[in-house]
Amino acid sequence: MAPRPYYEEGGIVIFHGDAREILPGLEAREGWTVTDPPFGIGDAPITGRKPGGKRPRGGNNDYHPPSPWDLELPDFSILPTPCAMFGNWRKRPAVEAMISAPIRTEIIWAKDMHTGPPCPVARQDERIWVFSEAAIKPTRFETSIWNEAVIPTWGHRHHKNEKPIALMKRLISWLSESGRVVDPFMGSGTTLRAAKDLGRPAVGIEISERYCEIAADRLCQGVLDL
Repeated sequence: MAPRPYYEEGGIVIFHGDAREILPGLEAREGWTVTDPPFGIGDAPITGRKPGGKRPRGGNNDYHPPSPWDLELPDFSILPTPCAMFGNWRKRPAVEAMISAPIRTEIIWAKDMHTGPPCPVARQDERIWVFSEAAIKPTRFETSIWNEAVIPTWGHRHHKNEKPIALMKRLISWLSESGRVVDPFMGSGTTLRAAKDLGRPAVGIEISERYCEIAADRLCQGVLDL
């Protein structure tokens, strides 16, 4: 049985807790798991500076708390499929090994700026993997490269690893025209905010109460949202 919702309004529900404990209690559904989980790469802010002491276009994103939760991959075998999830290119074999459904496609999110130091090249992309037992039937034509602007490191973010609303709307609306969206690693609620703007029911699960509160506040705002 799922716990009492932290937030519930207009078809959007937030649960505060561990996805491993909450997912089994969710009722049967039709729809998609759409999530941006920990990448297992030891996330850290960019701290490099020019000789003058400042980065060329703003300060560092060091106002968020450390993220030790990103040191290891979660157990993705708990995720309901069909599922679309973000990940780091190095981790694809490990993620595929955990999910029973076959991978159907890999989308490359091409950002408008690099978001890491050279090792050996400066990374400017993230991957979106789509897993499904059945062949997927998207709502429209898309290519495997999605050019979408990132929220700048020095811009306002609700979460250190927050995805742009435009990107999440594009993904959700491409996957299907209707049905519930479930995000077991909700963070600050961008997936749910995108689902609400598209008129879709959604469920989010987040272990941090701080982010549950931020997500609930974002869901109470108008359609225009960062």
